[in-house]
Amino acid sequence: DYPEHLDGEFPGDYGFDIAGLGRDPVAFANYFNFEILHCRWAMLGALGVVVPELLDLFGIVHFVEPVWWKVGYAKLQGDTLDYLGIPGLRIAGGQGIIVIAICQALLMVGPEYARYCGIEALEPLGIYLPGDLNYPGGALFDPLGLSKDPVAFEELKVKEIKNGRLAMVAWLGFYVQAAVTGKGPVQNLIEHLSDPLHNNILSSFL
Repeated sequence: DYPEHLDGEFPGDYGFDIAGLGRDPVAFANYFNFEILHCRWAMLGALGVVVPELLDLFGIVHFVEPVWWKVGYAKLQGDTLDYLGIPGLRIAGGQGIIVIAICQALLMVGPEYARYCGIEALEPLGIYLPGDLNYPGGALFDPLGLSKDPVAFEELKVKEIKNGRLAMVAWLGFYVQAAVTGKGPVQNLIEHLSDPLHNNILSSFL
């Protein structure tokens, strides 16, 4: 039965709450904020895992290190990382690990702090957004105008949260594959498709 404390207000609410985390409406709203945030980071991160490895494996672009979990180690070894494999396009890739960490903090903490303060915090900068915390809208966050149709927009919200949840689960798979096989997910997939009988989750432990 659908729990009484869930009313389907939030996208992706299917009544699954065995731990009762949604009984407190304020806490539940915060949980949703955190979930949608991590969903978006997971989807962006998954692209960053898969795309470089694909481009390198098919010879489209050559990277110093295309496998996601080896990039940090390559940088610690002193390798210079060119973005998209383009020589000289380094931004912070030619700097030390401390500079990269500072750039990462500024790029992530800055927007997240503004998000935490609310979209009203951007108004002194001349940025006015019509939406809310999770869906600010406007030309800056919705340049394609996908939110103009309210019915379609609600469907897109559900699709986003569903794909975001898949991306978070995918990250668990990325970590396990890296620990067990020492390879990237694309290479693992290619090897599995070429020989499913000998390249699978069971064979890795036999």
